[in-house]
Amino acid sequence: MTAPSTPTGGYPPAFPRKAQPVAFRGSSADRSSHSRRARLENQASRGALGEGEHLVRAHPVLSLFAASLIAFAPVHALAQDRDREARTSVRERPRPDYDPLGLRFGGFTLHATLDLDAVHSDNIFAEETGEDEDTIFVAALRTRLQSNWSRHALAIEAGGAASMYDEFASEDHETAFAGVSGRLDIGSRSNLSARARVAQEIEPRNDPDAPGQGIPLVEYERSELAVSAQHTFNRFRVTATAAQSQNEYDAGQSFRDFEETSLTGRLEAELTPRIGLLAQATTDERDYDNTPALSSEGRTYLAGLTINLTDLMEGQVAVGHFERDYDSGITTDGVAASANVEWYVTRLTTISFNARRNSEDVVGATTAIPYVESEYGGRVDHELMRNVILTAGAQFGRREYEGIDRDDDFMRADVGADYLVNRRVVVRGRYMHDEVESEGVNRYRDYEENRFTLGVGLRL
Repeated sequence: MTAPSTPTGGYPPAFPRKAQPVAFRGSSADRSSHSRRARLENQASRGALGEGEHLVRAHPVLSLFAASLIAFAPVHALAQDRDREARTSVRERPRPDYDPLGLRFGGFTLHATLDLDAVHSDNIFAEETGEDEDTIFVAALRTRLQSNWSRHALAIEAGGAASMYDEFASEDHETAFAGVSGRLDIGSRSNLSARARVAQEIEPRNDPDAPGQGIPLVEYERSELAVSAQHTFNRFRVTATAAQSQNEYDAGQSFRDFEETSLTGRLEAELTPRIGLLAQATTDERDYDNTPALSSEGRTYLAGLTINLTDLMEGQVAVGHFERDYDSGITTDGVAASANVEWYVTRLTTISFNARRNSEDVVGATTAIPYVESEYGGRVDHELMRNVILTAGAQFGRREYEGIDRDDDFMRADVGADYLVNRRVVVRGRYMHDEVESEGVNRYRDYEENRFTLGVGLRL
């Protein structure tokens, strides 16, 4: 089982970059590898730097109704950008006494984090029966050199992680990544941005199609490239993004190699400074050179609302339609969804919600067929004290496979706390539960796993 503290995995930092990230990246509820669609959408929606925290959000109906009562109050045009500083989640809030300062080099600042974790798992191979437990020791280093310019932006980052198992040394592994991103501002209303990243990854044992115990860990190289252009005029914002990603697996797994290319167009229209409309269209192509029947072309259309209510909530929610045509002759279509919201209950408590639905496919240990994945969840962050953050979250989802009798239900949940000792040191504890139930004639396997993590982060 891949250890939970890896810079190339899907584990969010304790605090986002724009609030100086906490170094410990130990265990999060979202340990399963993200779908390629989710990764590509994230890659496409990220700007070069500060604009990278682009979220699609949703929230409870009653809260939306109450918020809408003030949504049309008179406010200056484009107040969304000016009010952004007033809306700060618990994890993004600046903490002058505890935020690391980094090292200044002229117009750049260097930030670095070193995470040292101890993780105990009661089912490291995600097995249905005969579970094996072990303790994993993880060391992860991450560095980021970021510009401090008033216009334009440039950032270079790199890192790696080593995971060492106490009893099952065959599971020991290393991961690494390097990336560069930049933004070119053109006047006050337009910009061009680009991002490139390469990584050496490990397929987690709890991946829906990862091989079981007795088969070595699957290693692969992943590369990503995205270019985006954005222009704002009057009450409209137009964004166009081209993105490409590629996975190349080690010898023995090369039949899983694939490349994905996408083009996305997005239009946002401001009805009021607090409520807006959005429309987004994406076309993509997935090529499996060694498994051509799984190659496909897909289209996703989304429409929805952007919500930007000062000191209350912000986000976006969109629904629409997806369709995908495979070279094998299989066609999938259905309702697409992409949503994410942050609700600022108080200045000390933030509740976030998310949901997504789209078509996926994978060449793995058990299947080489498409499926539709639906996922939703939420998280609560509470500032108990200025330097003590409590957190709890849960994700639920379902994978419905096409062409075979198999459906998977999955759930991930975690609870924990972060203790900021000072600018240089942060301590974190986590408990995580991961569960999958597979049903049907072609079912995979059911499993449950519990993880306990204690770690310390050292920050520059």
